[in-house]
Amino acid sequence: MFHPGTQHSWQTALAFQESRQLRWYATSVFYDPAKWPYRLERVLPGPYADRAHRQLIRRYNSQLDPTVVRQMGWAEWLAIFVSSKGLGGLADKVRRRAVREFGRDVIKLIEREPVDVVWGYDTVSLDVFRWAKRHGLYCVLDRTTIHSVAQNEVCAEEYARRPEFFISPFVPKPKEVLEQEQEEIDLADIVVVGNQICADTLIRHGCAPEKVHVLAYGFDESLFPREFPQRTTPRDRPIDLLFVGNIIGTKGIAFLMDAIMNIRPQDVSLTLVGRLSIPPQTAAKYQKRVTYAPTVSRAEVVRYFLNADCFVFPSIFEGGPIVLREIYGAGLGAIHSFAAGDGVISGQNGLVLQKPTANDLVRAIERLIDDRELALHWQQSSWNMRETATWSAYRQRARNLLGSVG
Repeated sequence: MFHPGTQHSWQTALAFQESRQLRWYATSVFYDPAKWPYRLERVLPGPYADRAHRQLIRRYNSQLDPTVVRQMGWAEWLAIFVSSKGLGGLADKVRRRAVREFGRDVIKLIEREPVDVVWGYDTVSLDVFRWAKRHGLYCVLDRTTIHSVAQNEVCAEEYARRPEFFISPFVPKPKEVLEQEQEEIDLADIVVVGNQICADTLIRHGCAPEKVHVLAYGFDESLFPREFPQRTTPRDRPIDLLFVGNIIGTKGIAFLMDAIMNIRPQDVSLTLVGRLSIPPQTAAKYQKRVTYAPTVSRAEVVRYFLNADCFVFPSIFEGGPIVLREIYGAGLGAIHSFAAGDGVISGQNGLVLQKPTANDLVRAIERLIDDRELALHWQQSSWNMRETATWSAYRQRARNLLGSVG
C-alpha cells in the first residue's frame, strides 16, 4: 500500500495489518520523534516546537506498526512547505515532481520486497500501475474524489456564479492530467471510492460499473465518546451550527454564508472550522455572524462536534467526506447537499438537500428553529447508527472486498 500523504490510507493499511496481509505501507511523512528529521522538534524554541508538534502529530497513527512503514519521497516535505506559504502554483509543480519521485521509489520497494497486490491512490499511482501490470500484479486504485471531468464542470460553474469566494481564478485540470488520470483508472483491476456519487461520475465517464466498489469511510472510535453526549435543547439560545472542512468556494460556503445572513442572529450561530481559503475581504463581510476557527487536529475537532447542535455541509462535490462519518461518532444530526454523498438518512437524522441553494438552507435551518426538539431527535438517531460508521467497520468492509475480488 502506498500514499505520499495521509487521507484514509492509514486505516486501509491497518485493515490489512490486522489480517496479517500487509507487507509494507509506503508514505512520505510518518511521525516518529526518535528519528531524523523529527528529532529537530526537540531543539526548536517553545512556540515553534508546539507548532511543529501540532503539524507532525497529524502524520501519525498509533495503531499502525512502525516496522511496516517505509518512508520515502522527501520532496513531499518541500511541497507541504510551499503550500503552507500560499504558493499554490509552485506547490502544484513541486507536488507533481514529488509524485514522480515517490512512484519510482515505490517501484524499487516492490522489487526489494515483492507483493501480490498494490493498493494506491488517485493521481499518485500511474507509474506504479504501469510497472505492476507488466509484472502481473493486481492493482487497486483508491479514488478519493469524483471524476476530474465532472470536477472541472462543477467548479467552473461555481466560480462563474460566485467568483468572490475564490482566492484565484478557477483553472480546470488540463487535458494531459485528465488523460493520465483516465489511464490510471483503466489500468486498475478495481477502483474503490468513498461514496456512490463518486462511483456514478466514474461510470458516467467510461469506467465499467462492475469495476467500481463503494467503501464508505469511518470515524475514529478512539477520539469520540463512548457514551451519548448530553446536549441541551436550544430553546432560549441560538441553534449552534458547525461546518468542518476547507473553507472554500467548492464547499458551498457562498450558499451557507448567504443563508446565515438571512436568519436572525438570536436564532442561529455558525462556526467554521478549517483553513480559511476564501479572500479575506469576502470573509470580512460575514465576520459579525460567523466564528472562524483555524485548522485543528482530528482529536481537537471533536469538541466542536460535541458542542454543536447540528452539522451543515453544502458542498458542491465530494469523494466521501470523513466529517459526514464523524457526525455519527459525535451523535450529531446534519444538513448536507446531495453532492456531498453518503451522510445522513434524510428525515431520520438530518436533511439532504438536492440543490444546496441559500433558500433551501434557510428553509432547512428554519425547521430546527421552529421545532427545537428536532436537533435532539437527529442526534439520538445518528448515535443509534454509529456502529456502521466506524473505521473498524470500514476496515472489515475493505478486507471483505479484497477477499471477494481477489
